[in-house]
Amino acid sequence: MGRINFKHDGIGHFLSDKFLKVPLYQRSFAREKENVKELFDDITNSYPDEYFVGTIVVTDKGDCLEIVDGQQRLVTISLFFIAVKDFLKKVGEVEKANAIEGEFILKQNYRDEEKKQRLALNDVDNEFYVKALVRSESVDSSRASHNRLINAYNFLKDYIESKYKSEGLDGLLNLVDFLKDKLLIIIVSVSDDVNAFTVFETLNDRGLILSQTDLIKNYLFNKGGDRIGEAKDKWTRFTGAIESGISEEEMLNYIRYYWSSKHGLTREKELYKRIKEKIKNKNQSITFSNLEKNSEIYLAILNPHHTFWNNFSHECSEYIAELLELRLTQNRPLLIALLEIWRDKPKELKKALKLIVSWSVRNLITGTIGSGTLEKEFSNQAKLINEGKINMAKELLDSVKNLIPTDDQFQNAFEIATISKAYIARYYLRKLEQAYRITLELEPIKNPEKVNLEHVLPENPTNLQKDWPSFDENLHKTYYRRIGNLTLLDKKMNSDIGNGPFEGKKAVYKESELQITKKVAEYDDWTPSEIEARQKELAKKALEIWKI
Repeated sequence: MGRINFKHDGIGHFLSDKFLKVPLYQRSFAREKENVKELFDDITNSYPDEYFVGTIVVTDKGDCLEIVDGQQRLVTISLFFIAVKDFLKKVGEVEKANAIEGEFILKQNYRDEEKKQRLALNDVDNEFYVKALVRSESVDSSRASHNRLINAYNFLKDYIESKYKSEGLDGLLNLVDFLKDKLLIIIVSVSDDVNAFTVFETLNDRGLILSQTDLIKNYLFNKGGDRIGEAKDKWTRFTGAIESGISEEEMLNYIRYYWSSKHGLTREKELYKRIKEKIKNKNQSITFSNLEKNSEIYLAILNPHHTFWNNFSHECSEYIAELLELRLTQNRPLLIALLEIWRDKPKELKKALKLIVSWSVRNLITGTIGSGTLEKEFSNQAKLINEGKINMAKELLDSVKNLIPTDDQFQNAFEIATISKAYIARYYLRKLEQAYRITLELEPIKNPEKVNLEHVLPENPTNLQKDWPSFDENLHKTYYRRIGNLTLLDKKMNSDIGNGPFEGKKAVYKESELQITKKVAEYDDWTPSEIEARQKELAKKALEIWKI
């Protein structure tokens, strides 16, 4: 075991006294403007008394200290000093600005006059940090973390200007001294990575979503032993793939869904504990660290246009698009298992994806199984696929058929269904239109900017009693969100008809190119009976669309 040293210091003095580096495997800058504001509100409220902002864990690498925990606080304070430097130059205090830069931001080597960063960020953020913030160059922000850096800097710039206006130059410089010497941290310095990860795990009790990702990462590195370099490399490739494809916030989601697909449903709050229970040695750690292998699969689940789908029939990506359109996530453990294990069985995969869509829609309509139970069942099936106990779509159907609403249950529920969420209603109506007229180009129907969700009986009628005499207030509340009362309509047509009576709407419906809308114009009147009759007809068609 290496040495572990503890000392306390002002965070600004710590920045000015050491060369610090954020290692490649650490996540990028994650603080939103609100987090920065909260920190500086606390600083303002405690000033001029000392204020403790937590523990910094570092590994001594000889020429620098690598930050294991605490980079978010250190980067935020570094941005403060950059903003102070820029503001002092703006008001003509160039020498003071240069002094701030030399003490907290860049140290100049007296031999070759090269300036070295006091704090170097990870590879994802550092170039942007130097060019856009340290040097004030014009640079495009290509990542979410870059935008967060800029937003934090802009907040601090405004904060500093406000301080200057209210207290003058002395007030601003007093604040600099406060951050240097009285904004206190405890520095835990260790001689090797393994000790650092152990200390990090012990101290980290923040309870933030991303901190759990850090805990998992550091636990895997700790268990990596003499293969820690390999574990770091695998983790970096995995996080790079996920961040470049979507966002760093998805990392924990991916880890949880992947783990659930292998071990059964695991809730977010249980994930770290379950990983510690299962992963006990370096070989298990290295194997699990290879999350990059399936990161492409997860990105494909989130993007029906991903190149992964080029090797499958177009129906597969369309089923994925439908699940995304419905904003369903409980199925993801099962999707990960299917795409990993059955990627060489394209026909079986297509059948399984179709089954998941139909099962999901039937459950949405009937409400038979709650979302938590549904995710548990999807995870159970994923585990069975990973264990080789389910190898064909028919076997998957046999395994879940008792959980899927029957044809009668689905049709009966569809006949009386009320839809409160517009995006779900639009999906049902689009699929119904597709079933009635399969040759129609449907892409515009997906776009709410071009085609609106139309309530035949308006959501907010101009004059309910006069224009819709078959409905009182109670009947209106009962029927206006029924599927039988909903259709799709060109945006301009929709704005033309407004919330007037049915007779005026019929003339517009007749001109629609959409079959489900044109059919509404065939009704002589629009009463509860017509809505129920239309919904029964749509329910029969729904049974054909979402068949098992």
